[in-house]
Amino acid sequence: MNLDFKSNQSTRYLQVYDYYKDLIVTGRLPENTKMPSIRRCAQQLSLSRTTIETAYLCLAADGYIISRPQSGYYVTGRHLKNTALPHGERKAEVHEIIYNFTSNNVDADSFDFNLWRRYIKSTLRHDKRMLTYGEPQGEYELRETICNYVINKRNAVCRPENIVIGAGSQALMNILCPLIREQHSVYFQDTHFAQGMVIFEDYGFTVEAQRENARILYMTPSHMTPPGEVMSVEKRLDLLKECAVHDCLIIEDDYDNEFRYFNKPIPCLQGLAGGENVVYLSTFSKLLLPSIRLSFMILPDSLLPLYEEKKALYNQTASKSEQLALCQFLRDGHLDSQIRKLKRLYANKAKSLTALLEQAFGERAVVSMGESVFLVHLKVKARLSGTALLEQARRHGLKFFVSEGRHGLSKAAESPEHTVHITLSCCEVPVEEFPEAVRRLKEVVEEG
Repeated sequence: MNLDFKSNQSTRYLQVYDYYKDLIVTGRLPENTKMPSIRRCAQQLSLSRTTIETAYLCLAADGYIISRPQSGYYVTGRHLKNTALPHGERKAEVHEIIYNFTSNNVDADSFDFNLWRRYIKSTLRHDKRMLTYGEPQGEYELRETICNYVINKRNAVCRPENIVIGAGSQALMNILCPLIREQHSVYFQDTHFAQGMVIFEDYGFTVEAQRENARILYMTPSHMTPPGEVMSVEKRLDLLKECAVHDCLIIEDDYDNEFRYFNKPIPCLQGLAGGENVVYLSTFSKLLLPSIRLSFMILPDSLLPLYEEKKALYNQTASKSEQLALCQFLRDGHLDSQIRKLKRLYANKAKSLTALLEQAFGERAVVSMGESVFLVHLKVKARLSGTALLEQARRHGLKFFVSEGRHGLSKAAESPEHTVHITLSCCEVPVEEFPEAVRRLKEVVEEG
């Protein structure tokens, strides 16, 4: 500590006071940081406990720290100094999002934690197996079970040897990118998928803005746009023909494919292509829990030799115990019942939200349930542009999707009012909080 106790400028307790005050005001001691005990601080500074206690009492009296009984002193954070900004710039306001209608998190009632605990406990009884690292490609019995699942449910074409398990799509892309490095360029259908783009950029790929310029197409056919548009079979077949002519590789991220409300899931691109020239990605995070990071990738046979050469260099990122638990969970048929449960839960939530929106906006808006069971669409007249509407919503603690281009967003309306297309995902927000969220949403639209 840079304290000059030989100085005659101030008493020692005031020097201690000024020292800690400066640390707190500048944020170097963040809010809720526990202060050193009086005894410890006295030992560190070679001062008497009385001196330290006096300094602490002064800091507490001025609101910099607070005493908690039987615990000690803690920084309050009330006097944090604003960071200086360049001339003419204003610090952006930070607004807490209370009602997040864009979230990929799941409803608190969507998962049977007790059932999952039983499967986890069961796997932990295999003491010897838990003493070893997991297979780099994923536990074979899980790959075998997933293989049967995607063949039956997604019309995929694969063997267990084609499947690679990982902790999330990013972990799998770190395995995939070195295998397809010669393709050089990639196009992302979802231009907001920054987590995927950054991985490809880190491996030296060029992220193209136009599909025609790319050798790899990263597609999300089961959720093409924020409103949840699904690629039709006809368009899927056209895409496969186009890629065959131009020798392009497709990466099919098939998330949300189980949540089709009006129709059964359309066969995946990988299956329609006979397993060739398509890398298939999917995850169990939305079906189970986001914290259970279990995803899988199906490699085409053409990439298997390259992967076999490298796979020993990759450590398995997914938990071995969770892999084995998921394997038995799938074998016992719980995933099908989980999907049915989620569809009922989210369909009921979507119906409740739809009814509240219709009541709030009346004839001014068109409200409909989306192709995905958890999405609700609101087309309503508003004065604000989409960007301004989102900013206004943030100030009210709301977050939602506003569609662009042909989906109804007009950035500069010629008339005082224009139609905006708002998409609301009802997954995370509890149903009992819908009325207040809808009230705020109406205020946001009308304030414009």
